[in-house]
Amino acid sequence: MRNQGGALIRNLYNINLSGADWVKPCGGNNDSDGDEESCVLVVNTPEVVAIRDSKNPVAEPLRFTKAEMDAFVRYYVRENDVVI
Repeated sequence: MRNQGGALIRNLYNINLSGADWVKPCGGNNDSDGDEESCVLVVNTPEVVAIRDSKNPVAEPLRFTKAEMDAFVRYYVRENDVVI
């Protein structure tokens, strides 16, 4: 597959994430039922940023290019007045 500029795009879902070092970036707080806070697990590789549900780690993670994730974070920060 090629992007609009004609550059070859690698299918992010073909990238092997087995053995990847998943990080849980949330605070580990408990919800009102005493259950662990709903969090995501994140892995950042040279090719892909992947996110999955911490309570369902066997589910297929969502995968994004670095540019897609950067655009998402910048948008979120701008729209929510977050200081990073």
